[in-house]
Amino acid sequence: MPSPYPRRRSANRKAQRPRRTTRRSTPGLTVLCIVLYAIAGFILIGFTGAPWLWMIALAGVLLQVVGLAGPQSLQRFKWFRANLLVLVSTVGAGIVAIALAVALNHQGTDQLDDLTIAGAMLEIALLSGLAVLIAAVCSVATATLGDRLLRRFSSGAVMTRLGLTCLVGLALGGGLGVVSF
Repeated sequence: MPSPYPRRRSANRKAQRPRRTTRRSTPGLTVLCIVLYAIAGFILIGFTGAPWLWMIALAGVLLQVVGLAGPQSLQRFKWFRANLLVLVSTVGAGIVAIALAVALNHQGTDQLDDLTIAGAMLEIALLSGLAVLIAAVCSVATATLGDRLLRRFSSGAVMTRLGLTCLVGLALGGGLGVVSF
């Protein structure tokens, strides 16, 4: 005989839902990462062609890749090592921000006759803020893509794929900048 009371659903509905596969979102995130680093490469080559600035940006990108400071990847480590990796990734993002700030602020140096102190300070603040914003978005995209790739590959393969993705983006942006300028 059936029970007169209806069967209650489990309170934990999230556990019953099938997990979405990340295979669909990984290519889109890869393209986003390439586009973001292409913007950074375009800025680096468009406003200054200094090779030392490219070396600084490459060092920052490689530090971010080595850090793999996404939340999923950091769960594998104890507190000290996880915070050390976050520090490495943050230093990498800071180095990229410095390279972008130098490149963006180099753009205004050709108008020295029209320069005022207040205008220069405002321009430096805005362009440096833009550089920090671009570097931060690149860093978040890199960490997120690294986490998604860690679900399917070993950490060595993830660093290789992530590094190639970032470097391809920088190269595409730099190439586009060379062609357009």
